[in-house]
Amino acid sequence: RRRSGWQVHRPSMGAEGSNCHKGVGSEHEVSDGKKKKKKDKKEKKQKKSKKDRSDSSDSSEDPWAHHRTSVEVSSGVQLNSLLEAFELCDPARSGYVRDHARFAEVAMRLTGLRDSADSFWHQLDRDGNGAVSFPEFVEWAQMNRVALPIGLTGGTGDVGPGGIAFPSTWKGPRDPRVAVGWNQRTMVTDGKLFAELQQMLDLTYKKVWTRDRKATGNNQVPDGYKLVRAMHSENFSDWNRYYLKRHRLVQDCANGGWLQQYQPLTAQASGICARHTLRAEVCNEWLLFHGTSANAAEAICRGDFTMHLSGSATGTLYGRGTYFAESITKADEYAKADAEGNCCALVCRVAGGQVLYNEQVEPSGPAMQDMVLKDGLYHSIIGDREKCRGTFKEYVVFDADQVYVEYILVYKREYAAVPAS
Repeated sequence: RRRSGWQVHRPSMGAEGSNCHKGVGSEHEVSDGKKKKKKDKKEKKQKKSKKDRSDSSDSSEDPWAHHRTSVEVSSGVQLNSLLEAFELCDPARSGYVRDHARFAEVAMRLTGLRDSADSFWHQLDRDGNGAVSFPEFVEWAQMNRVALPIGLTGGTGDVGPGGIAFPSTWKGPRDPRVAVGWNQRTMVTDGKLFAELQQMLDLTYKKVWTRDRKATGNNQVPDGYKLVRAMHSENFSDWNRYYLKRHRLVQDCANGGWLQQYQPLTAQASGICARHTLRAEVCNEWLLFHGTSANAAEAICRGDFTMHLSGSATGTLYGRGTYFAESITKADEYAKADAEGNCCALVCRVAGGQVLYNEQVEPSGPAMQDMVLKDGLYHSIIGDREKCRGTFKEYVVFDADQVYVEYILVYKREYAAVPAS
């Protein structure tokens, strides 16, 4: 049978259990004894199938029910949590699983399923960046009903049912059994929140031009931005993965013994930052902008950032990651206006962790990307173009789990004079 896209390969039943009879005789040539044996076998199989369906239904109702205390993966080696299973796949403690064969071996032990290493990996590496984080691993395990606890301890101190706690701004269901599949956008109608978002636009505005401004259709930098409407986004799957990734970054930063904190321009918008209780002091958690189109914004909220497409819109100066801005002016360079002149930008939580800071005019993007993804020394990059070029800082991450979309902002560009085309 198939389960979550994985196929269980069972050995052949042989001639006795097959539907093929010897010779060319009809079923009348089968003895009464054999008929009874086949009938009993069929009834037994039907009872087992019914039980399997019942067990499957019960498990799907509560994804955290019926936890096993451990799984034996080899003689004398017991795994007591998903975290231990992840670390077995990541012996270098880089924070990412990259060895397809090693993961396939562990996956077969955890699930009892058998498949090729490439097939296992295709299901695991959901964002396509070639490196699997702990949240991706947990999501894969839950999809395949690996009934081990997540294994989070210490660190955030706010772990809820199933190992996940919700943000204070969460309006959807909080019971994980109900929240699975929750993915909604709601219009911001609270006047205070709307004012905080407008303040964020005002405080991060900079009258600075770069050549990327040409993509907007004119070379004139707007004199300001007026918020038209805003939507709050809630996506349980994305929050689940972001929460787990942030938890790991907090632990990694604490284990490193130091953390260089970086405060973006958005931190000046104290109201919205306080509302979301950012964990800046323990893992460099920020609110940042990402300019885009309305259609792309909704697609990202529904299904997260796609890392194998990273760099297609913003270039690859600091590697093939996803780029964010601390200034609305920079994000606006990548926003696409609609027929009514409305533009779109996302406000995202970004967990930066240990930051690789760079102020070079011509940095080596591939080398910096390797320091994050392969060496595991850093979790994100800040490219300080403000210092070396007088323009803007750029924030880059290579793992979609380090990003969670909070808001879709729809705004208009404001000009003191009519912009030249």
